[in-house]
Amino acid sequence: MEMNRRQILALAAAAAAAPVLAACGDSRTQKQAAAPVKSGAQVIDPNRPGSDAWPFEEAEQLNNSLTWPRTSVPDPATKIVITVALTTDAVTEVRNAQFDFFFKQRHPNIEIKRESAPFDQFLTKYMTQAAGGTLPDVLYNHYSWTQNLVANKVLHPLDDYIGRTPGFDMDDIPQSGLGYFKRDGSLYGLPTDMAPKLLFYNKDLFDQAGIAYPDETWTFDRLFETMRKMTSGSGVEKVYGFSPMPKPSPDLTAVFLLPYGGRFLDQAEAKVMIDDPAARDVMARWLDLLIKDKAVPSLAELQLLEKVDPFKSGHAAMMINGAWLMLELSKQKAFKWGATHVPKGPEGRFTPAVGSALVMAESSRNKDAAWIYMYEWLSASGYKFRRIAAPARQSAWEDNAKALGIPAQEVKLVKDVLADYASDDGVLRLPASKKVENTAAPVWERAMLGKIGVDDALREIAGKVTPVLAENKVA
Repeated sequence: MEMNRRQILALAAAAAAAPVLAACGDSRTQKQAAAPVKSGAQVIDPNRPGSDAWPFEEAEQLNNSLTWPRTSVPDPATKIVITVALTTDAVTEVRNAQFDFFFKQRHPNIEIKRESAPFDQFLTKYMTQAAGGTLPDVLYNHYSWTQNLVANKVLHPLDDYIGRTPGFDMDDIPQSGLGYFKRDGSLYGLPTDMAPKLLFYNKDLFDQAGIAYPDETWTFDRLFETMRKMTSGSGVEKVYGFSPMPKPSPDLTAVFLLPYGGRFLDQAEAKVMIDDPAARDVMARWLDLLIKDKAVPSLAELQLLEKVDPFKSGHAAMMINGAWLMLELSKQKAFKWGATHVPKGPEGRFTPAVGSALVMAESSRNKDAAWIYMYEWLSASGYKFRRIAAPARQSAWEDNAKALGIPAQEVKLVKDVLADYASDDGVLRLPASKKVENTAAPVWERAMLGKIGVDDALREIAGKVTPVLAENKVA
C-alpha cells in the first residue's frame, strides 16, 4: 500500500483526535455476549481454549452442531499467517480463541495471529499503523470510522469476494444499515452486528403511576406529555420522565429530528441545518422539558448520580437506546422492563440501523485467506457460535436470543423494525463527524445550563460547525 503525504497526515491527525467514538450516541462497543464469569482468571490453553464462562466442551459441541459454509475462494496451498485485530475483553477473548481453534481445524494452512485492543484505544492504534503503511489483514471497524479509512485508501473493497461466494446471502443482512460501509458503489465492510434504536420503559414506574405502557401508537407529543407526568421527587431519589437529554450527536437527526422534518446536517454532511425552523422547534421543546419541566436530568443532576445511568438504575421511566441494551436489561433484576417502537412525528417514524463491521486491509498480502476467515466469522453459523446479542444476520436472531435469555417478543420487535423503517439516513459517518460533535457539544451544554437561549445556541453551533465540514470534502 502506498500513501501520499496528505493521506498519511490525515490518518495521523485522525488517530490523534480519536480517543473515543461513541456508537450511536453512547460509548458502548457492540460485541458478542458472554456468560457471566463464575470464578478465576481467564487462562487460554491454545490446545484446548476455554474458561468458566466458555467451557471448551460446550464450545466444541456447539461448533460440531453447526453447518460451516464453504466459499469458492481456494484455501492456500501452503501455510500462511493472517493477522486479525478485534476489540475484546478477557471473557470474549476466550470465545475468539475458540473460534480460531476450530477454524484452523477446517483450514489447516491458515494460521491466525490475533490482536486486540479496547474500543477506546482501537482506532488510535490502528490508524497510526495505517499511517505507517501496515495493518492487520482483518480488522474490527466501527460504522463511524469507515469513510475516513476508505477515503485514505486503507481498506479493500469486498464486492468481488462476495460475488465469488454465492452462499454468503446478502439478503439475510438488512440493506438499510450498509450505507456506512459503502463508497462510490463499492462495499468495504460487512456488519458483525446491527440493531435499531427502540423506546425502552420501566414497567414498575409505569405501574406505580397508573399509566399505560408505551406502544406503537405513541407519538412524540404523547412521549412529551407522559415525560412530565412521570417526573417526580428530588435529589438522588428523583425519577425522570426520560433520559438522556438529546444532544448534537451522530444520530440526533435519525432519532429526534427526522420525525419533524428536521436535520442536524444535510444528507451530504456539507451544510448545517440544526438552526432551520424544523430542527430548531424540536430542540427548543427538549430544552423546555429540561429547564422548565425538569423531566430529563440536567448536567448537575447527572453529576449527583455520579454518572450512573438514570434509566438502568431505575431513576428514569423511559429512554431511547439500541436494541443491544436488551441483553443487559434481561440480566438485571432491579425492575421489569419493556421495549416498543420509537414514537412517531408528523413526518413519520424513524430510527437508525447501526452496527460495527469487519474490514479487509488493502495492504493485506493474503486477501483470499482473509476472506475465508471473514466469511466464516460473518456466516449464520459464525454469529450463532459467537453468540452475538444483536446479529446482523437476521437468521441468527432467534437462536442467539434464546441462548442469551432475551424475550422472543423483543426479537420480533427488532426484526420488524429493521425490516420496516430502520435506516442509515441521518447518521453522521463522514470524516468530520467527531469534530462536528466535539464542536457543537460545549455550545449545547451552555444552552442546557440556561446560559444561552436556543436560537443563539443553534446559530453558534451552525457558525462553528460549518468550517469543520470542509474535512468531509475528501477525494
